[in-house]
Amino acid sequence: MRLLVVEHQPDAPAGLVGGWAAGRGLAVTTLRPASGQPLPRPASPGDVVVVLGSEETAFDDSIPWLASELAFVRQALESSVPVLGICFGGQVLARALGARVYRLAAPEIGWMSVVSKQAGLAEGPWLAWHRDGFELPAGCYELATGGASLQAFGVGPHVGLQFHPEVTRPIAEAWIAGTEPPLDPLLARQILRDCDDARELAAANAETLFSAWLDGGLTAP
Repeated sequence: MRLLVVEHQPDAPAGLVGGWAAGRGLAVTTLRPASGQPLPRPASPGDVVVVLGSEETAFDDSIPWLASELAFVRQALESSVPVLGICFGGQVLARALGARVYRLAAPEIGWMSVVSKQAGLAEGPWLAWHRDGFELPAGCYELATGGASLQAFGVGPHVGLQFHPEVTRPIAEAWIAGTEPPLDPLLARQILRDCDDARELAAANAETLFSAWLDGGLTAP
């Protein structure tokens, strides 16, 4: 089985997805559409897809590579290739399913808990880092709510998340360093402290979530 990872920027890599994939024996291919790499069409049977985060906005059609990414995700949906969308990736998945993606009143940044509706999706801790949200696509079901917006949805083998289960401490450090305007120093220190305090639990929760997605354990109630 091949895992296609759609990565949009160097500071938002697969993180914990990579270690989990190695443990599952998945061959990982990283696709970088924002760097001009064409996305394969169609995704082949036996493939699974993870679409990662981005500082871009999933409803901004001026992004030169967004149309091809939406087409790629829609082809995966049509071919029943499982898709896991994380943050921006979840917003792309929601949009591909016809839902509205919108700007939040304020960014949601920091470690949080969610109200989970499935055993395979723990309540937390999860790191949120987003300024946009998605509505529930028609025909989909809520997997988790809480915070500033819907946090997770599913339909068939596909799952969209608003939070970041893939995050490691180095990823969080890179996001803090690259945030403009700079993150409040108190919030930045708290995020890193929580990274250290919750590292083992967050990694275990992430692995359980990834496996539940791949094994079909996040199905409609």
